Amino acid sequence: MNYDNLKNYDIIIIGSGMSGLYSAYYIKQNFPNISFIILEKFKKEWIGGRTSNSTFYGTQIVTGAGIGRRDTNPLLIQLMNELNVPFKVFHSIMYYSQMFSPLDIVKVLKQLKQKYKKHPELHNKTFKQFFIQLFGEKMYKQFLISSGYTDFENADLYETIYNYGMDDNMGGWDGLHIQWKQIVDKLYHVIGKEHFKFSCDVVKINRIKEENPCLFEIITKNGVVFNSNKVIIATTISSIQKLVHVNSTLYQQIHGQPFLRLYGKFNKQSSEIMKKYVPNYTIVPGPLQKIIPMNSKKGVYMIAYSDNSNAIILKNHLDNTPENRKLYCQLIEKSLGIPDGSLSLIAIKDYYWPIGTHYYKPLSKEFSNRSQFLDKVQHPEKGMLVVGEAVSTYQGWTEGALESVKTVLTKKWVLDKC
Repeated sequence: MNYDNLKNYDIIIIGSGMSGLYSAYYIKQNFPNISFIILEKFKKEWIGGRTSNSTFYGTQIVTGAGIGRRDTNPLLIQLMNELNVPFKVFHSIMYYSQMFSPLDIVKVLKQLKQKYKKHPELHNKTFKQFFIQLFGEKMYKQFLISSGYTDFENADLYETIYNYGMDDNMGGWDGLHIQWKQIVDKLYHVIGKEHFKFSCDVVKINRIKEENPCLFEIITKNGVVFNSNKVIIATTISSIQKLVHVNSTLYQQIHGQPFLRLYGKFNKQSSEIMKKYVPNYTIVPGPLQKIIPMNSKKGVYMIAYSDNSNAIILKNHLDNTPENRKLYCQLIEKSLGIPDGSLSLIAIKDYYWPIGTHYYKPLSKEFSNRSQFLDKVQHPEKGMLVVGEAVSTYQGWTEGALESVKTVLTKKWVLDKC
């Protein structure tokens, strides 16, 4: 191991996703005398994690996190205002492919809440188990297609019904078009480049109790060692499970799941067809799940917004080859009822995330509510915090990542000896 020029920081943050950046931002803004550094596993280009933008055929696209919601994202809105990052409010409109009959998600959700109250003996079931037991498998499959997502299937029942935000899948609410990359770039600038170390893969955290009850040893893959009085872990669940060894069984109750955003550029003739069949955000049957116009004038669409098994099915067909472009044309035609051979794609571009979102298994009997569970997993031991969308009330949302930090990263925690 390399102990040369070893520096002892007050706080080390592991991960430069939104929760890691937000943690550093809070410390920098409020505690100028606290020394800290962010250790990021990947290169600088991956700063922000799942929150970023890119460009595809002259059109701005999102790589991971999508839109926000005006009514449920107060911390995100506050952060954008503080950073002077503009955002646009739009009224959400939902369309459905003519190839299936969608359920009224809001109506079904109301029925689910009623059933939940009447059947406390089923509260330990997953959402899927609960739904099928009460409404049957046929209706459940129709519900999955209608919602456009499957990331709640094996999740805790209460969390899915009350915190998931199922009404998002019906439209009629005010959404936010967000400049994710601009937020990340401004956070990087405010925090300061001297507070980042990229390509720095943390593999182990030791608490050196013999020398100092408030000293952590952070060991990286290349052998470089960092010391700190406190640690904030801001990663996906796979890294949390590797790095946290206190109450480790609790983290087995949190699972990550894959999701995919795939973009396509159509030729002019195909673009005119797509305008007719996909006027706005459109939910479709099959592995593509959702098709969204990004710039219909330029023929740029998100041609798949898939999760779980559908994302896994498609991940082997993401290279921009003639064969794959033809495959997606066929899938789009089938999912929208477009005549065979009508479409032609010029190019495709993907963003596949092995862990895109997280969910909780049904709450174990040792906890009476989710808040108790979260307090435990967010505070594994003295001097250590775990933050991020994975351990938040609003899993799957950037707001959840911010909320997790706001909840636990307090003045008292920062200033306490350990």
